[in-house]
Amino acid sequence: MNTVAVARTESRRAEHAHSVMHCNLNSADVIRSQQFYADLFAVRDRMRSISEDTDGRFMGLSEHTASETVFLYDGRGPRSAPALELVQWHDPQLIRRSDLGADAPGFRVIGYRVNSLASVPGAGGGESVVVRGRARKAIRVTDPDGVIVEIVEVAAVESDPKTPMLSHTRMVVSDLERSVAWYSTIGFVVRPDDTDVTRSVPGASLYLPEDPTFSFELECPVEQVEIEPKVANTQGLYRVAAAVEDVKAAYTALAKADPATPEPGFVPMPDVPTGGFTVLFLSDPDGLVVELVDRPRNTVRRPLQPL
Repeated sequence: MNTVAVARTESRRAEHAHSVMHCNLNSADVIRSQQFYADLFAVRDRMRSISEDTDGRFMGLSEHTASETVFLYDGRGPRSAPALELVQWHDPQLIRRSDLGADAPGFRVIGYRVNSLASVPGAGGGESVVVRGRARKAIRVTDPDGVIVEIVEVAAVESDPKTPMLSHTRMVVSDLERSVAWYSTIGFVVRPDDTDVTRSVPGASLYLPEDPTFSFELECPVEQVEIEPKVANTQGLYRVAAAVEDVKAAYTALAKADPATPEPGFVPMPDVPTGGFTVLFLSDPDGLVVELVDRPRNTVRRPLQPL
């Protein structure tokens, strides 16, 4: 029996996520960023929301916030793939950063996959990176906000579209063992490295058994720099959202182990099909934000291949 299929039936703890929903990127100019990603990856704006007065206290912001949010999906569409969520903050204003590529704890890279790097103009031979436990060829470019974008070569399967697909996020952590343990509490598992993989820094590939084509690529450099803690309106990659069957049940389970777990709240988005989302904001051991979203399994259909 397919091992991933087994995991789909066995991993049903309330606090375990089943799908990655989106990767948040705070942008100085959402129109410019949308055009950049559309030109490079043929992503489409499938949902857009304009907030004029939303309570941001559950994110550590003020009671009154204003922003514009765009969800960009690759060719697989919203039910089968996570989105890149672009947010332009109007109130409070965006906090600009110049250290987006630093070896400090944080989400550092957003990754897309292509069947062949030969399809990417000017790609050249690329460099070797580890994605989902395997050595892959990749190139890196920088988006308009200074975020590193990794384009990695992964052999496509028949069901894949011909266009690039969102693949992974690369993140720096300060203690690899501690971070792996924390992410396991919300359902992530380690994909073992292939025997021919040699990492330049200690790291691990994490994925959700029910959504195995997207991964968190953890890296733990020996030497790290210290930067100021990020807040929700900080430029660049800030948080990743993952779906749970019932976010209130997830909260109850997590709060039993950690009474300091914040309660979930509703984020109104009247201009998207769901009208908004009930979410639970968690912080990993390095303060990186993972957002658990109330989204039942029957609303998504994540592919099992390619790994």
